[in-house]
Amino acid sequence: MRVDILESSGFCGGVNRAIKILDKTIEQYRGKTIYLLGEIVHNKIVNQEYLDKGCVIISESDLDKLSDGSIVVSSAHGISNELRNKLNRFILIDSTCPFVKKNQDLILNDNSNNIFFIGKKNHSEAIALTTDKSIPIIENISDLNNYDLNNGVSYCQTTFNKDDLELIKKKMLSINSNFIFHNTLCEVTIKNQSALTTVNNKYNKLIIVGDKHSNNALSLYEMSKYKNTLFISNEDDLDMDSFNNDDSILIIGSASTPKSVMEKVKKKLLLNH
Repeated sequence: MRVDILESSGFCGGVNRAIKILDKTIEQYRGKTIYLLGEIVHNKIVNQEYLDKGCVIISESDLDKLSDGSIVVSSAHGISNELRNKLNRFILIDSTCPFVKKNQDLILNDNSNNIFFIGKKNHSEAIALTTDKSIPIIENISDLNNYDLNNGVSYCQTTFNKDDLELIKKKMLSINSNFIFHNTLCEVTIKNQSALTTVNNKYNKLIIVGDKHSNNALSLYEMSKYKNTLFISNEDDLDMDSFNNDDSILIIGSASTPKSVMEKVKKKLLLNH
Protein backbone atom coordinates (compact mmCIF):
# COMPACT_ATOMS: atom_id res chain seq x y z
CA MET A 1 0.00 0.00 0.00
CA ARG A 2 1.13 3.50 -0.84
CA VAL A 3 -0.12 6.46 1.21
CA ASP A 4 0.92 10.07 0.47
CA ILE A 5 -0.16 13.35 2.04
CA LEU A 6 -0.50 16.34 -0.28
CA GLU A 7 2.27 18.69 0.80
CA SER A 8 0.23 21.89 0.48
CA SER A 9 -2.68 20.56 2.55
CA GLY A 10 -3.31 21.04 6.24
CA PHE A 11 -3.08 24.27 8.20
CA CYS A 12 -2.79 27.24 5.87
CA GLY A 13 -0.78 30.32 6.81
CA GLY A 14 -3.83 32.12 8.15
CA VAL A 15 -4.80 29.25 10.44
CA ASN A 16 -1.21 28.78 11.64
CA ARG A 17 -1.09 32.48 12.45
CA ALA A 18 -4.41 32.37 14.35
CA ILE A 19 -3.27 29.38 16.41
CA LYS A 20 0.04 31.05 17.28
CA ILE A 21 -1.78 34.24 18.32
CA LEU A 22 -4.13 32.25 20.54
CA ASP A 23 -1.26 30.28 22.11
CA LYS A 24 0.59 33.53 22.82
CA THR A 25 -2.55 35.08 24.33
CA ILE A 26 -3.07 32.10 26.66
CA GLU A 27 0.55 32.40 27.81
CA GLN A 28 0.40 36.17 28.21
CA TYR A 29 -2.82 36.13 30.23
CA ARG A 30 -2.11 32.95 32.17
CA GLY A 31 -4.80 32.31 34.78
CA LYS A 32 -7.41 34.47 33.05
CA THR A 33 -10.32 33.23 30.97
CA ILE A 34 -9.83 33.61 27.24
CA TYR A 35 -13.07 34.03 25.31
CA LEU A 36 -13.11 32.87 21.70
CA LEU A 37 -15.58 34.82 19.58
CA GLY A 38 -16.65 31.85 17.50
CA GLU A 39 -14.49 28.82 16.77
CA ILE A 40 -10.87 29.84 16.20
CA VAL A 41 -11.01 27.61 13.08
CA HIS A 42 -13.68 25.25 11.76
CA ASN A 43 -12.29 22.05 13.25
CA LYS A 44 -13.71 20.33 16.34
CA ILE A 45 -10.41 18.65 17.22
CA VAL A 46 -8.55 21.97 17.30
CA ASN A 47 -11.30 23.77 19.18
CA GLN A 48 -11.56 21.00 21.77
CA GLU A 49 -7.86 21.37 22.53
CA TYR A 50 -8.45 24.99 23.50
CA LEU A 51 -11.62 24.22 25.44
CA ASP A 52 -9.50 21.76 27.42
CA LYS A 53 -7.06 24.61 28.13
CA GLY A 54 -9.87 26.66 29.67
CA CYS A 55 -10.91 28.81 26.72
CA VAL A 56 -14.61 29.55 26.32
CA ILE A 57 -16.28 29.79 22.93
CA ILE A 58 -18.95 32.50 22.80
CA SER A 59 -21.20 34.12 20.22
CA GLU A 60 -21.95 37.77 19.64
CA SER A 61 -25.09 37.47 21.75
CA ASP A 62 -22.94 36.50 24.76
CA LEU A 63 -20.93 39.74 24.77
CA ASP A 64 -23.36 41.55 27.09
CA LYS A 65 -22.62 38.95 29.76
CA LEU A 66 -18.87 39.71 29.81
CA SER A 67 -17.20 42.19 32.15
CA ASP A 68 -15.26 45.18 30.85
CA GLY A 69 -11.65 44.24 30.13
CA SER A 70 -12.43 40.61 29.33
CA ILE A 71 -10.02 39.02 26.87
CA VAL A 72 -11.75 38.24 23.57
CA VAL A 73 -10.01 36.54 20.64
CA SER A 74 -11.66 36.86 17.23
CA SER A 75 -11.47 33.93 14.82
CA ALA A 76 -9.37 33.60 11.67
CA HIS A 77 -12.54 34.26 9.65
CA GLY A 78 -12.61 37.97 10.48
CA ILE A 79 -15.08 40.38 12.07
CA SER A 80 -17.04 43.32 10.70
CA ASN A 81 -16.27 46.86 11.86
CA GLU A 82 -19.79 46.94 13.25
CA LEU A 83 -18.93 44.05 15.54
CA ARG A 84 -15.48 45.45 16.25
CA ASN A 85 -17.10 48.58 17.71
CA LYS A 86 -19.05 46.40 20.13
CA LEU A 87 -15.74 45.00 21.37
CA ASN A 88 -14.27 48.36 22.46
CA ARG A 89 -14.73 47.63 26.15
CA PHE A 90 -12.77 44.38 25.94
CA ILE A 91 -9.16 43.46 25.27
CA LEU A 92 -9.55 42.37 21.65
CA ILE A 93 -7.01 40.00 20.16
CA ASP A 94 -7.62 39.92 16.41
CA SER A 95 -6.50 36.72 14.66
CA THR A 96 -8.09 37.48 11.29
CA CYS A 97 -6.38 35.73 8.38
CA PRO A 98 -4.30 38.27 6.37
CA PHE A 99 -5.99 37.13 3.13
CA VAL A 100 -9.41 37.77 4.67
CA LYS A 101 -8.29 41.14 6.04
CA LYS A 102 -6.95 42.17 2.63
CA ASN A 103 -10.25 41.16 1.06
CA GLN A 104 -12.17 43.14 3.68
CA ASP A 105 -10.06 46.27 3.09
CA LEU A 106 -10.64 46.03 -0.66
CA ILE A 107 -14.39 45.86 -0.12
CA LEU A 108 -14.49 48.70 2.40
CA ASN A 109 -12.46 50.95 0.10
CA ASP A 110 -14.53 50.12 -2.98
CA ASN A 111 -16.85 53.02 -3.78
CA SER A 112 -18.90 51.09 -6.32
CA ASN A 113 -22.66 51.32 -5.95
CA ASN A 114 -23.40 47.69 -6.70
CA ILE A 115 -21.10 45.27 -4.83
CA PHE A 116 -21.73 41.52 -4.56
CA PHE A 117 -19.98 38.87 -2.50
CA ILE A 118 -19.75 35.29 -3.75
CA GLY A 119 -19.66 32.87 -0.85
CA LYS A 120 -21.59 30.73 1.64
CA LYS A 121 -24.38 32.77 3.22
CA ASN A 122 -23.97 31.40 6.75
CA HIS A 123 -20.17 31.32 6.76
CA SER A 124 -18.35 33.47 9.34
CA GLU A 125 -16.08 35.08 6.74
CA ALA A 126 -18.94 35.97 4.40
CA ILE A 127 -20.90 37.55 7.25
CA ALA A 128 -17.87 39.51 8.47
CA LEU A 129 -17.05 40.94 5.04
CA THR A 130 -20.58 41.87 3.97
CA THR A 131 -22.15 43.29 7.15
CA ASP A 132 -20.70 46.81 7.14
CA LYS A 133 -22.02 47.63 3.66
CA SER A 134 -25.02 45.27 3.66
CA ILE A 135 -23.61 43.53 0.61
CA PRO A 136 -25.72 40.70 -0.87
CA ILE A 137 -24.17 37.23 -0.77
CA ILE A 138 -24.36 35.11 -3.92
CA GLU A 139 -24.08 31.40 -3.09
CA ASN A 140 -25.29 29.92 -6.37
CA ILE A 141 -26.57 30.84 -9.81
CA SER A 142 -30.22 30.94 -8.73
CA ASP A 143 -29.41 33.74 -6.26
CA LEU A 144 -28.64 35.99 -9.23
CA ASN A 145 -32.33 36.18 -10.07
CA ASN A 146 -32.89 38.35 -7.02
CA TYR A 147 -30.62 41.22 -8.07
CA ASP A 148 -30.06 43.84 -10.74
CA LEU A 149 -26.81 42.98 -12.50
CA ASN A 150 -26.76 45.85 -14.96
CA ASN A 151 -23.54 47.02 -13.35
CA GLY A 152 -21.36 46.16 -10.41
CA VAL A 153 -18.33 44.37 -9.00
CA SER A 154 -17.88 41.22 -6.95
CA TYR A 155 -15.49 39.71 -4.45
CA CYS A 156 -15.43 36.13 -3.21
CA GLN A 157 -14.90 34.11 -0.05
CA THR A 158 -11.26 33.04 0.23
CA THR A 159 -12.18 29.33 0.52
CA PHE A 160 -15.04 29.18 -2.00
CA ASN A 161 -15.34 26.35 -4.53
CA LYS A 162 -13.41 27.64 -7.57
CA ASP A 163 -15.57 25.66 -10.01
CA ASP A 164 -18.76 27.15 -8.58
CA LEU A 165 -17.10 30.56 -8.71
CA GLU A 166 -16.47 30.17 -12.42
CA LEU A 167 -20.07 29.12 -13.06
CA ILE A 168 -21.42 32.17 -11.21
CA LYS A 169 -18.92 34.43 -12.98
CA LYS A 170 -19.91 33.05 -16.39
CA LYS A 171 -23.59 33.61 -15.66
CA MET A 172 -22.99 37.16 -14.45
CA LEU A 173 -21.00 38.00 -17.57
CA SER A 174 -23.73 36.59 -19.79
CA ILE A 175 -26.06 39.14 -18.21
CA ASN A 176 -23.57 42.00 -18.18
CA SER A 177 -20.26 41.69 -20.02
CA ASN A 178 -18.88 44.72 -18.16
CA PHE A 179 -19.23 43.16 -14.71
CA ILE A 180 -15.95 43.42 -12.74
CA PHE A 181 -14.64 40.39 -10.83
CA HIS A 182 -12.04 40.29 -8.08
CA ASN A 183 -10.86 36.71 -7.57
CA THR A 184 -9.95 36.72 -3.89
CA LEU A 185 -9.49 32.98 -3.37
CA CYS A 186 -6.46 32.34 -1.19
CA GLU A 187 -3.37 30.59 -2.58
CA VAL A 188 -3.72 27.42 -0.51
CA THR A 189 -7.36 27.01 -1.53
CA ILE A 190 -6.37 27.20 -5.20
CA LYS A 191 -3.51 24.69 -4.77
CA ASN A 192 -5.60 22.13 -2.88
CA GLN A 193 -8.63 22.42 -5.14
CA SER A 194 -6.45 22.18 -8.25
CA ALA A 195 -4.98 18.91 -6.97
CA LEU A 196 -8.50 17.49 -6.94
CA THR A 197 -9.56 18.55 -10.40
CA THR A 198 -6.58 16.95 -12.15
CA VAL A 199 -6.59 13.23 -11.40
CA ASN A 200 -3.15 11.77 -10.66
CA ASN A 201 -3.13 8.21 -11.96
CA LYS A 202 -0.69 7.17 -9.23
CA TYR A 203 -3.67 7.01 -6.84
CA ASN A 204 -6.83 4.94 -6.93
CA LYS A 205 -8.30 6.39 -3.74
CA LEU A 206 -8.51 9.85 -2.23
CA ILE A 207 -9.18 10.73 1.40
CA ILE A 208 -10.32 14.23 2.39
CA VAL A 209 -9.61 14.89 6.07
CA GLY A 210 -11.51 17.75 7.66
CA ASP A 211 -14.36 18.84 9.86
CA LYS A 212 -17.78 18.08 8.36
CA HIS A 213 -18.83 21.67 9.16
CA SER A 214 -15.83 23.22 7.41
CA ASN A 215 -16.68 24.95 4.14
CA ASN A 216 -13.09 24.46 3.03
CA ALA A 217 -13.22 20.69 3.64
CA LEU A 218 -16.67 20.29 2.09
CA SER A 219 -15.57 22.17 -1.03
CA LEU A 220 -12.62 19.81 -1.43
CA TYR A 221 -14.90 16.79 -1.19
CA GLU A 222 -17.44 18.23 -3.64
CA MET A 223 -14.74 19.07 -6.19
CA SER A 224 -12.94 15.72 -6.23
CA LYS A 225 -12.69 14.09 -9.64
CA TYR A 226 -11.46 10.85 -8.08
CA LYS A 227 -13.98 8.02 -8.37
CA ASN A 228 -13.15 6.70 -4.90
CA THR A 229 -13.21 9.69 -2.57
CA LEU A 230 -13.76 9.45 1.18
CA PHE A 231 -14.50 12.33 3.56
CA ILE A 232 -13.46 11.70 7.16
CA SER A 233 -12.84 13.78 10.28
CA ASN A 234 -10.02 11.63 11.71
CA GLU A 235 -8.56 8.13 11.70
CA ASP A 236 -11.49 6.74 13.74
CA ASP A 237 -13.76 7.25 10.71
CA LEU A 238 -11.74 4.84 8.56
CA ASP A 239 -13.45 1.63 7.48
CA MET A 240 -10.40 -0.58 7.11
CA ASP A 241 -12.37 -3.28 5.28
CA SER A 242 -12.68 -0.91 2.31
CA PHE A 243 -8.91 -0.86 1.73
CA ASN A 244 -6.46 -3.46 0.45
CA ASN A 245 -2.73 -3.88 0.05
CA ASP A 246 -2.75 -2.78 -3.60
CA ASP A 247 -4.30 0.62 -2.89
CA SER A 248 -2.43 3.82 -3.64
CA ILE A 249 -3.96 6.59 -1.54
CA LEU A 250 -3.65 10.36 -1.53
CA ILE A 251 -4.62 12.23 1.64
CA ILE A 252 -5.63 15.88 1.43
CA GLY A 253 -6.45 17.91 4.54
CA SER A 254 -8.48 21.10 4.60
CA ALA A 255 -6.89 24.40 5.62
CA SER A 256 -8.14 23.85 9.18
CA THR A 257 -6.96 20.24 9.51
CA PRO A 258 -3.86 19.66 11.67
CA LYS A 259 -1.02 17.80 9.96
CA SER A 260 -0.96 15.47 12.96
CA VAL A 261 -4.47 14.22 12.16
CA MET A 262 -3.48 13.40 8.58
CA GLU A 263 -0.38 11.59 9.87
CA LYS A 264 -2.57 9.47 12.17
CA VAL A 265 -4.79 8.54 9.22
CA LYS A 266 -1.72 7.52 7.22
CA LYS A 267 -0.26 5.53 10.12
CA LYS A 268 -3.47 3.58 10.68
CA LEU A 269 -3.74 2.70 7.00
CA LEU A 270 -0.15 1.44 6.81
CA LEU A 271 -0.27 -0.44 10.11
CA ASN A 272 -3.33 -2.40 9.02
CA HIS A 273 -2.02 -3.34 5.57
